[in-house]
Amino acid sequence: MKPSAYYRGKEQTYVKHFFLEQYLETVAFHIGYTHKEFVYVDCFSGPWRADDEELADTSIRIALDRLNYVRDGLAKQGRAPNIRAVFVEKSPTAFAALEHALVQHRHFITTVAFPGTFEENIPRILDAVGAAFAFYFIDPKGWTGFDMDDIRPILLHQPGEVMVNFMYDFINRFLNFPSPANEASLDRCFGTTRWREIRDDPDREAASVGLYMEQLRRTGQFTYVTSTRILKPLHDRAYFHLIYATRNPKGIIKFRDVEKRVVAAQDHVRNDAQRDNREQRSGQTELHFGEPLTPSDTVQAARSAKLKKAAAKIDELLRPGPLPYEVLQPLILELPLVWNTDLNKILVDKQKQGLIIIDGLGPRERTPKQGCTIRRTTNTLYPSDTEDLR
Repeated sequence: MKPSAYYRGKEQTYVKHFFLEQYLETVAFHIGYTHKEFVYVDCFSGPWRADDEELADTSIRIALDRLNYVRDGLAKQGRAPNIRAVFVEKSPTAFAALEHALVQHRHFITTVAFPGTFEENIPRILDAVGAAFAFYFIDPKGWTGFDMDDIRPILLHQPGEVMVNFMYDFINRFLNFPSPANEASLDRCFGTTRWREIRDDPDREAASVGLYMEQLRRTGQFTYVTSTRILKPLHDRAYFHLIYATRNPKGIIKFRDVEKRVVAAQDHVRNDAQRDNREQRSGQTELHFGEPLTPSDTVQAARSAKLKKAAAKIDELLRPGPLPYEVLQPLILELPLVWNTDLNKILVDKQKQGLIIIDGLGPRERTPKQGCTIRRTTNTLYPSDTEDLR
């Protein structure tokens, strides 16, 4: 993909593309190594407002480049999975550009493009995917065109995962808009009328994202659903959330690993965007001493809150009895901004405090791992035993 400077003025798109590139490469390598087929499905392809004739700033080109890179990498390891890509675009103009891009850049990946809306093409998409493992990327412009009930067959496809761009900033503006048509469209998006209950919630962002994740989990019968928050370039507010659903615990672990890299990339582009904005307003060039070595205050504050939740959730999950580490791990990593190193540190600290016991460690081992069992110590009262974990 293009360097971050190319995305000036649309830094949130850079972060989204960075996440897509990093995660798509990760999941394609993993699935391509263990499965015979892998299919990437871009449900709202575009290209939209591409500034580059080579379309290097679009999800189309990013996906094709990464999938070809994975194909070549797997070939060197003696693996030859059938890697394919499916693209859907309803705009005739954009579809023509899409077809041209596929001819120019598909290389060795088998591709197919469907004209029309995502929803009306669902039978064709599922037919093209067949029994293969599919990664569905649902990246709309707003909240229409992927009604929860309509995309149910996509969500239920197994084996498969889905990533949805939940356009919170856009949706939030219309949650209180008193129009029957508007309310009906939000009913279809969420797949429930319960979104009306969150309009006056003091943390409407968390409530709306949480409700959508709950609906995605239920509708698609997913084991794990999580998200990551993409911020506005100039403000400490959410632009959108990338919501991810999977049935495999390894998916959650990989997603969090990618999020860790994305957080650093997001801090980098937001730092540049905010400095550019200050310079434009003041007319003075600021000295630049390189990128900060620590996460921004915004990220540190968010992580601190999530780590407290992680510690409380561990207590909650262990209350009924001991759990294998590999069961506990993905349940904790469902929390945004909580990474595997964080989980291990929390567990080690709790053991030092006498709150838990980690069974299965070797004589010189200190870090929990698969095969370990985590259990609470007898008669220990945790603060979270009486706290609301919301």
